[in-house]
Parts: sequence; structure tokens; C-alpha cells
Amino acid sequence: MVFNQREEICPVCGEKARLTRKWVVNKYGKRYDYFIYNHEGHVHYSNQGNSKSKKFKKGQLEKILIETINSQDFKLGSFRIRDLKKLLIKNYPDIGFGSIKESLNRLSDVGIIEKQRKGRSLIFVNTVSKDRLSYVIDSLTISLEDKNDDAMFTKHLFQYKIRNDHSWPLYYVPFRAVGDVDSTFSDLGMRASDPSNSKEIKVMSVEDTPTDKRVLLKLPSPLMPEDVRDLSIEYNWPEPKQLFVYSSATKMNSFEFWLSGNSSTRLSISLTPASRNETLDLTNRIIETSSQRWKYICGISLKDVEPFSVLQLRWKQS
Repeated sequence: MVFNQREEICPVCGEKARLTRKWVVNKYGKRYDYFIYNHEGHVHYSNQGNSKSKKFKKGQLEKILIETINSQDFKLGSFRIRDLKKLLIKNYPDIGFGSIKESLNRLSDVGIIEKQRKGRSLIFVNTVSKDRLSYVIDSLTISLEDKNDDAMFTKHLFQYKIRNDHSWPLYYVPFRAVGDVDSTFSDLGMRASDPSNSKEIKVMSVEDTPTDKRVLLKLPSPLMPEDVRDLSIEYNWPEPKQLFVYSSATKMNSFEFWLSGNSSTRLSISLTPASRNETLDLTNRIIETSSQRWKYICGISLKDVEPFSVLQLRWKQS
């Protein structure tokens, strides 16, 4: 039986089509509703009331879209809804064109992506890879703590002082964590806060592979041009290879790295500056101390680290 005809966007290809809604009774006596989309040279069918997109929890579809547009499989800087749907259809075959559009509009409203209209087409741009997420590191202290006394230095603490050196507000701060042991994002227990007021900062996962995590920190209030703010990021991830490598895309005016534990630890440090084809051994600059909590603390303090320089920190417990 035919209900009506109207013009809508086809959920299969994203083009405008004449929509016909029909229903039949299957062999079990149950009514079966479906849509037919007719447009030039194509006829597409869509089941009614059987879309996986309707089963997503609040915010879950937005998370899937963020992970997809930041994955290695999605190479486009700007894209249309149909480009995204082609990549999603393998794992979510019944996801609707309208559901993707609605979620992309929500992501556009909060600034994770940008939306532009070119003629009749909507074009989206992924702002995660743009300069609108960059900042200057005035200071960074990385601390690894042997919280389980097993030489794994599982607890990681990053303490930043960042500055917005652009003419626009900064709403999100990107962060990447890399580990030796396969883990899911939820296993890390990652959390972020503003140490000045102890307020929690929302952590949004944008890519979750076994050894590589990319997240966005949604600032509770925007960081305005030339403003400075403290950030603290904490997570748990064992370090069985006893090697930590760090590099920043921006100059670090001040950088510190510390290992804290209750067993004697030997630390060696090397720095490969981006502007020179050589590796500098900084082991003779290591500082050793202790505290009430930790018997052995060792680390290094550096100034004016060039962008894209690579720091390698190795350790061995006696």
C-alpha cells in the first residue's frame, strides 16, 4: 500500500529524491514499513523504524563521527555528508543521512568542525587538524610515578601552562598519549582539571587505538587571545619498555621530566633538536632528590626547547 509522496534527502546517497512510503504484511502477519527514494537513474530503499542510529545513546553518534573524521582512513580536510557515510556504512549499514547531518550540525555548533555552504551542498571542515587548536607551551612538567612499586611507572601526570598566541578564542586543547601496552581509552582513567580552581575538564576521545590515544579537552571557558591557563592531565599506563619519548609541535619555554619511585633508578636522557642533525646526551644534567612520599626522584629541567625536538628518556632500576 502507498501512503504518500514527497521530496526528501535520500539516506543512501544524500541526493534529493521523490519519497514514497509503503507498507506490506509479511508472512508472519506483521506489518513491514519501508521507503522508496526515486531520483534520476537511481532507486534506493530504506527500512522504516529499523535504523541503528536510533539506538545510539546521547552523544555516542557524535563520538563515532569524531573518531571517523580523525582516523587514518579519512584523509579529507573538507568533506560532505556522503563522504562520511561511505566510510561509516561498513560498520553502521543502516545509519541515516539525516542522523549524520544532525550530529555534524551539533559538532559544528560547539566548534569541533566548521560548516560552509557551497551552492546546494554543505561542506564540513575538520578543525581538529587546524591552527585553531594550537597554542604555546610556557611550561610543561611530566611526572611518572611508580605507584604500584613494580618498576612500571604507571601513573602519568602532565602539568601545563599554556598561552593562546592567536587572535581567536581557544575552546578545545588537543592531547595525545602513546603507550607500550595495548589498552582502551576507558582503561586509562584519564582526567583533566584546572589546578587554579580544581575544576574538572571534560575529556573527549577522538581516536582510540591500542597504543595511541588522541583526545580533546573541552575548556569550561574559552582561553582568550594572549591569556594563560594551567592544565593538569592524569592517566595510568604501564611503561614496561622503560622508555619515554616526547616531542612538541611548539616551542617549550620550560620543560621538566621527573621519575618518582621507592627503588634506586638510573635515568639517561637525550635530546635531538629539530634544527640540528645530532643527538645530545643530557645525562650529566640529571637532578636526583627525594621526598616524604618517594625515596628516589630523578629528572631534568630544560629551557627553550625548539619545536619538534625529540626527547628520549630511558631508565633502569638497580
